[in-house]
Amino acid sequence: MNLLVAGVGVAAGWAGIAVSGRVIERRLVDEPARNAAGLFDTMRLPFSDAMMARLRQILGAEVAAGLPDGREPSIVATSLPVPEAEELKNRLAHGPLPRRVNLAGNAYLVGEAAAADTGPGRGADERVRLYVLVPEAEVEAAKVASAHTILLITFAAIALASLVGFWLSTTITRPIRRLAGRMDRLADHAAEDAVSLKLGSAEARGPTEVVRLERSFDRLLERLQEARRQLARSARLATVGQLAASVAHELRNPLSGVKMNAQVLADELAHKGIQDSGLDRIIRETDRMNLYLEELLGLAGGAADDERPHDLKRLPHVHLDEVGDSVVTLLAGRCRHGGVEVRCRWDADAVRVRADETQIRQVILNLVLNALDAMPAGGTLTLASRPGDKGTVRFSVADTGKGMRASDGSDVFDPFVTTKPGGVGLGLYICRRNVERHGGRIGYDSSDDGTTFWFELPASD
Repeated sequence: MNLLVAGVGVAAGWAGIAVSGRVIERRLVDEPARNAAGLFDTMRLPFSDAMMARLRQILGAEVAAGLPDGREPSIVATSLPVPEAEELKNRLAHGPLPRRVNLAGNAYLVGEAAAADTGPGRGADERVRLYVLVPEAEVEAAKVASAHTILLITFAAIALASLVGFWLSTTITRPIRRLAGRMDRLADHAAEDAVSLKLGSAEARGPTEVVRLERSFDRLLERLQEARRQLARSARLATVGQLAASVAHELRNPLSGVKMNAQVLADELAHKGIQDSGLDRIIRETDRMNLYLEELLGLAGGAADDERPHDLKRLPHVHLDEVGDSVVTLLAGRCRHGGVEVRCRWDADAVRVRADETQIRQVILNLVLNALDAMPAGGTLTLASRPGDKGTVRFSVADTGKGMRASDGSDVFDPFVTTKPGGVGLGLYICRRNVERHGGRIGYDSSDDGTTFWFELPASD
């Protein structure tokens, strides 16, 4: 039994080292490449040396982007030093990169993935190869550390299992030998003793302790699966949050400059008696883009602050119908071009709420944008407010699209869950977070005739 335990332990340790090595290599090399390429596809980020340098800070690895199939330029952007970048360019000119590559005396492991090419003059279907070059020494160091841990655990487990196996063999076989002796002594009286001797029944599933242990183990597995799902969500949010913060930070300054110059030009024209609707549209669209950036920065902000409920007594009074009107005004041009008729039904009995107006405007804006996306061929958009149940105010956004169909078991308010092609799945998550921070709740009703999203907030005193 001890030899079997030792053999199984050694085999399991060897397999664990091999598997952990592959997992470490995939996590450090391949997954960063795929994740970075996915973000480029989703956010349509530019391929520039500055963006590559930003990715190097985030990923802790060198990054390069090039055109596949021998097209020029073979390197579009890179974070590598000039000598290594030139050597990489020469290698790409002779064919695909191998898994391990040596550049200017530095060994790297290469992970690559395809991303959409947003360069000027290139089609939407053009693809760029994104290369993530991780120093081989870092990967090998992680493998060695993992192998040492696995070996230590394996040898400790073998020693402990051997001791436990010896103890079990003695404690289990002793009563079995006694039982076998009794059975031998009863062999001559099998006919009469077989009726009175009961060693178990067919219905028995095991000792009570074993049954309880099995049930506890099942509950533990359920909790472990939920913990793994939560961990995966946190990891994805952390990655997106870091990139979102950097991108939003870089875009806010030029966006503010565009808005300021448009306002100055609009004021100068107004003094001359000229009204330019195009400048007004630029200012409105700039405000809308700024709301998106605020949304990204809010997602990338401190998790503790984002999840902490508001102290409603410290918040100002807000009329939801006024916030709804401001969103309708902001998106009036898009509604006209999309053939969408907007109807606002404000109930005079719907009292004010205490809320952060910026966050509630963000909720309504997200819901209205989703409704417009659901009606690409035009339709009717209805915004309404009315008194809700138990001293609340209900605000709803209804469309006349084809309805929303979430996959079984998924919650559309969870991060990265979306029903739109190409959607990121963060808008409704942020909506729920903002509503719940105000002590409210959010939900939706959907059918083939359209979808209605609603949220309720506590009415102010």
